[in-house]
Amino acid sequence: MHLTPEQKLRIAKALEKAGVDIIEAGFPINSPSERGSVSMIAREIERSEVSALCRPIPSEIDLCEEVLSKASRSRLHLWIATSPIHMKYKLNMTPAKVMDKAICAIRYASGKFDTIQFSSEDATRSHLDFLGKIMREAVRAGADIVNLADTVGCALPEHIALMVKEIRRSVKDRVPVGIHCHNDLGLATSNTLSAIKAGARQVDLTVTGVGERSGNTSLEQVVVALMFHQKHFRVETNMDMQELGNICDVVIREMGIRTGQSQPLIGENSFRHESGIHVHGMLNNPLTYELVDPSHIGLTGGTIVIGKHTGKAAVRHLLEKNGVYLSEDDLTKLTELVKEKTVVSGPLENEKDLLDFAVEYGFDVKNKEGRPLA
Repeated sequence: MHLTPEQKLRIAKALEKAGVDIIEAGFPINSPSERGSVSMIAREIERSEVSALCRPIPSEIDLCEEVLSKASRSRLHLWIATSPIHMKYKLNMTPAKVMDKAICAIRYASGKFDTIQFSSEDATRSHLDFLGKIMREAVRAGADIVNLADTVGCALPEHIALMVKEIRRSVKDRVPVGIHCHNDLGLATSNTLSAIKAGARQVDLTVTGVGERSGNTSLEQVVVALMFHQKHFRVETNMDMQELGNICDVVIREMGIRTGQSQPLIGENSFRHESGIHVHGMLNNPLTYELVDPSHIGLTGGTIVIGKHTGKAAVRHLLEKNGVYLSEDDLTKLTELVKEKTVVSGPLENEKDLLDFAVEYGFDVKNKEGRPLA
């Protein structure tokens, strides 16, 4: 999908406000528009480090240096593929040639940026001994962080953990090891969390999980998981959790994304409740059926839906919120009628619809004092 430089800048500013440490602004060699976007973001962003992507080609490195020249903190993200299938069929290079090209590029870039990140594309289908060697040599050449990409989303969490631990040993923990996961098998969040537990100290995330094919690891899922399981991971982030809902809203609006109804945390149904058992628990304590208080992460929640699974507790609660009281017998009858109606025509949209429905079907609607409502 196409974003204008102005749209990208609005997203970048929302990310910075939320406390995102590093913003990958784009791939400058791709187009004049992309170069303009990266340059604009580099000028405007003050606290987050701004990263530009490039291949191990000196002219691309020079271009990244130019477009990042006004950044408060600049990062070069240099990558090359290391799997046998990519080296043979895409790069047409031997492993030795890939190694030489990557190391020469890192040396060429040394001193031109605040941070140099070296990433292995298709790391999860690479030979581990070659992967360890190229990462070790990348650090010797000047890389400040090494990053492992599960480019086709094929890895399992235990595979990711093993790879992270092995690369940490290869570079002797002299620099952080990062991870970049795709979601082809729906495992991007699990794989990223597994990497963090194994010692990864940088994770590549996208708001709403947007990305090529099935997308990338979702920022909102990872940061909420780290918050909820803080004792397990013992990892701190700089995220302002109250801004989480806002950055999701900004990205969805600017990119024109349609989120699935059941998409974790941000889907329409994530904090909506219809089941009578669920609602009964929710009315006593929302955390019975909500992972976190949505207001703590800048989202709205606790929505009660009146539908075919509704129980009396929900109907009573919504009526009494509006000062309406029914006898227990009428409440039972109304609940059953509501269930029948919504099987045919779908859930009632709001509390007013429920009240109108009760009046339409002739229920004796009264206020708390027992007087009929006007």
